[in-house]
Amino acid sequence: MSAPALDALLGQLNAVPGVIGSLVSGDRGQVLAQAFPDQVDAAAPARAAQVLADHAAGLPAIGGPVAMFSMRFGAGRLMVRPVGAGHLLVLCAPTVNPQPVALLAAATAPKLELLLAPPAPPPAPAPAAVPPPIPIARVSAVPPPPPAPGRLWQLVQRIEAVIARKKLDPFRTRGAISLAAGVGLRAIDEDTPDDAAMQSKLEAAALAVLGEKP
Repeated sequence: MSAPALDALLGQLNAVPGVIGSLVSGDRGQVLAQAFPDQVDAAAPARAAQVLADHAAGLPAIGGPVAMFSMRFGAGRLMVRPVGAGHLLVLCAPTVNPQPVALLAAATAPKLELLLAPPAPPPAPAPAAVPPPIPIARVSAVPPPPPAPGRLWQLVQRIEAVIARKKLDPFRTRGAISLAAGVGLRAIDEDTPDDAAMQSKLEAAALAVLGEKP
């Protein structure tokens, strides 16, 4: 588990307008990483994570598989998404627009699951030494090509190319597109899974800001 990587993912979630803070909990409700401002008592969301660990197993039996749900939490709103055996909890203001939070949480969840996956078991001990075989000339296998980047990542690269070609202010232009689409361009990388709804929003926002379809 990489603590800096977890903190970076939570920082991206906290950058969405209306998000107050977030945390990742494990299968027993233990807090694995959290990012809350000083004025928020982080013990309260931690207690919520413990309650979820105790009772979330019964949710699928009531309403089927759960992708994400939200609940009132004091004066705010708590949005929860299962992540592996644990949960991602996002504390929001009551007036938050939940759609951008849900989209970014969906893109963040697979990355969290990779970071939280248990380490691979150690390799088996080497067998006892045996006489080496007679060498035989073999043709080296050609390694397979690397996987192609996802469509979301390719779209972001095309947007960046248009910004550079038109010599636009990159920070203001990226910010305008991210605000219009409801998801930050910097939150999308080569490992981000494709999402048709997110791609459609980004394309529409880029067309409105750039004046052309990337």
